[in-house]
Amino acid sequence: MSTIQASLFELPVIKVPSRIGRTFVRTVDAKSILTRPTGRIRTFDYSLNPYRGCGFGCNYCYAAFFVPDDVSRDAWGEWVEVKENTVAALARHRDLGGAKILVGSATDPYQPIEATVGVTRAILEHLANRFDQPHLVIQTRGPLVTRDIDLFKKFKNLRVNMSFTTDSDEIRKRFEPACASIDRRLDALRELKAAGIGIGVSLSPMLPIEDPIGFARTLRDLDADQYWAGYFHSSERRFASNTGKRALEVAKEFGWSSSRFERTKEMLKQLVPRFA
Repeated sequence: MSTIQASLFELPVIKVPSRIGRTFVRTVDAKSILTRPTGRIRTFDYSLNPYRGCGFGCNYCYAAFFVPDDVSRDAWGEWVEVKENTVAALARHRDLGGAKILVGSATDPYQPIEATVGVTRAILEHLANRFDQPHLVIQTRGPLVTRDIDLFKKFKNLRVNMSFTTDSDEIRKRFEPACASIDRRLDALRELKAAGIGIGVSLSPMLPIEDPIGFARTLRDLDADQYWAGYFHSSERRFASNTGKRALEVAKEFGWSSSRFERTKEMLKQLVPRFA
């Protein structure tokens, strides 16, 4: 078991377990924490990932393809690297005022390890108290995100996007068994909305929807600031966004295809306001 400091300005030491469930944990030094994004997220000024790897281990996850070695890629979901000195690395950046930062482009900031080590929370505490406060968008599928409502309220410009893939927990379990149920994620968004926090709904990748009309009503009632949907990532390039083979096999079992995705997306767009 190793230890990390919670913050640049605070000295309490957090113990980092060597394992959480099936996931092995190790620490790495975060010499830098902000990255200039490319591709689909290039509208942001920076991306920020508190961890490397992800304990959720969804079988479709495109982030696994950013890992440079095949062994780690094949073991996606079985290892997480906790980035040390993240706040110190952030403090070296100047003039972040108004910069658009996406938190969680290649990992989930509220995956299971966050409940123990709190790297995401330490980062938020630092950014919330900066005089040059950035604009944040947080991408997650973890209901743990509601823990940090107190910090979210300190930001002038912040939105939490919750990821959903389907309206069926039986389907969800075939693709993302380690993730929280759909109802828990919906409840988390409702709690955020009630607290006055901006929210978004990400259906990406959208998987088979059993009841598109009923699901559309549920999503519409959330009154999110933004909704969007995407199909599986696909690329022939190495280290580019892609979709795991197992996910494509399961999708085929369900008869899920790009044409079915487009038809379902169009139905949702007709029923849900602000659907992109």
